[in-house]
Amino acid sequence: MTVRGHKKFQRDASRGRGVTMELDIAVSQVSVPAQRRNGLQPQHLTYLSVVLDFALLVAAGFAAYLWWASGSSGADGGRAVLPLVQAMTGGFIVVIFAICAHIARLHDPLSLTGADAALRIVKACVCFVIPPLTALLIALPFSGKDPAAAQLAGWLEWFTAAAIAAAVISRLVFTGVLAIFGSTLFAPQRIAIVGSGEGARRMIRWIEATAPRMVQIIGVFDDRGQDRADSDVAGLLRGNTADLIKLYQSAQFDKVVIALPHSAEDRLLQLLRRLRQLPVDIVLAPDLMGFRSLHQGHAEVAGLKLYSLAHRPIREPQRLLKGFIDRSLAALGLLALSPLLLLVTLAIKLDSRGPVLFRQPRQGLGDTLFDVFKFRTMHVALGDTAGQQQTRRDDPRITRIGAWLRRTSIDELPQLLNVLRGEMSLVGPRPHAPHMLVGGKRIFDLVDEYSFRHRVKPGITGLAQVNGSRGAIDTPEQLRARIDYDLYYIDHWSLWLDLKIIFRTAAICVSGVNAY
Repeated sequence: MTVRGHKKFQRDASRGRGVTMELDIAVSQVSVPAQRRNGLQPQHLTYLSVVLDFALLVAAGFAAYLWWASGSSGADGGRAVLPLVQAMTGGFIVVIFAICAHIARLHDPLSLTGADAALRIVKACVCFVIPPLTALLIALPFSGKDPAAAQLAGWLEWFTAAAIAAAVISRLVFTGVLAIFGSTLFAPQRIAIVGSGEGARRMIRWIEATAPRMVQIIGVFDDRGQDRADSDVAGLLRGNTADLIKLYQSAQFDKVVIALPHSAEDRLLQLLRRLRQLPVDIVLAPDLMGFRSLHQGHAEVAGLKLYSLAHRPIREPQRLLKGFIDRSLAALGLLALSPLLLLVTLAIKLDSRGPVLFRQPRQGLGDTLFDVFKFRTMHVALGDTAGQQQTRRDDPRITRIGAWLRRTSIDELPQLLNVLRGEMSLVGPRPHAPHMLVGGKRIFDLVDEYSFRHRVKPGITGLAQVNGSRGAIDTPEQLRARIDYDLYYIDHWSLWLDLKIIFRTAAICVSGVNAY
């Protein structure tokens, strides 16, 4: 969502168009490690609990059928049609359970990790019992007239009892897993707070009060300095917004919470423009009236409602799916192309002295630097590891085999290793060298939104490359055109778009247009 002003997003919220987000879990003010600890995030609890609960609900239905069948004589003829009736009833129960779980927020991370274990079990029992009990109440009026309905009612009676057991087992399993493995299996959610005044203080107090186990505040950041910070917040102050952007490269985090008065429209918009380059969720905390209204009874949900200003371009489920596909295709590609890669390696060795692979620092996700791999296509003595000088047509630095490798884009194939390492994706904005110059100026000085392209992983190919923006960038206009393609890809990403880009890339590599 692009915010053009405080009044606009207030109007959108009042009309129901504003998107709200919730801070998933509360904060623990402990020392923050420099690097993110690998593990399951709080939102992954939701996915796990959904799978576990639906599996237990189905298991309860089968167990109820076995118990009922073992004690039923089956003398009447209704049993012949019962499996079909049970299947339809089971589908009805699953739908009702999904509705109950949504209304009760059964799979919300806060509901799963709250301090009151008894309340968690009671809520789960209610959600598990309502679906089979509803079906039973529907079947009972017909049970005296229809043998199949009587059998169905008998099964549902057992199902209701089994559902209670399934609910208790589900929440006991979760409680046990969190108690035993919580500190090692799950990674804390990491948030940064921008603003150090009264809003930040209230924000910290609120999130501390919910479930202080699985989130870390990595710090408070304010451009106005420590002198104007609230006394209760000053101890967490770690710098300004420039420090926050730089910190992401060494201590990645999940969310930025802007805790400023909503009336500070110009400052909010400046912050949003500056922080949008980060590949994280950016949310606006409630103002003081928002906190007061929540305390007066409108906070019927466990989390604190926040205004969403900018989303991660690719959400968590899609990111996991894209990463799985990237790594799978990269591994298959390396295996299938291994004979070609060996031949290219031999050709490079015979053509000129030097290493087979060329490494160069490039900017990746969140402006972090990584070494990109390519087949070496230049003479070692003439190479430019800093990437300031772009390759030109008939560039004398290029070797004989290197010209062919560049024309067919085979020199890019070692970047499949970067994909396997998680540094790149198959499709995304092409990574640039941080010191690359266009018209004698550094590229990020020419386009204000240049860093926005680093909100996703860079790719071996991208939307710009399949639309003619391939090869050297000679003018600021050409740079702007590529950035526009990159930002369009980020805003409109889908797996189908990735597939189209991959197929179009294959055709372009055969033609060799603008490759030198």
